[in-house]
Amino acid sequence: MFDLGALLLFVLPVYGALVFGAYWIIRLGVRHGTLDAYRIDRTDQRIARMQADTQRTPVD
Repeated sequence: MFDLGALLLFVLPVYGALVFGAYWIIRLGVRHGTLDAYRIDRTDQRIARMQADTQRTPVD
């Protein structure tokens, strides 16, 4: 007959490890994407500031 103890001892830990691994892969991917977005945003802000500085004309 079907042994529930074998299922709990062998199958569930394997699935648990797979789910845990998938969680970390997704978590690292999201973190990497977030850091890229922050970096791109800072670059865009710096470019906008430089363009605004060059468009300003000094008042004498």
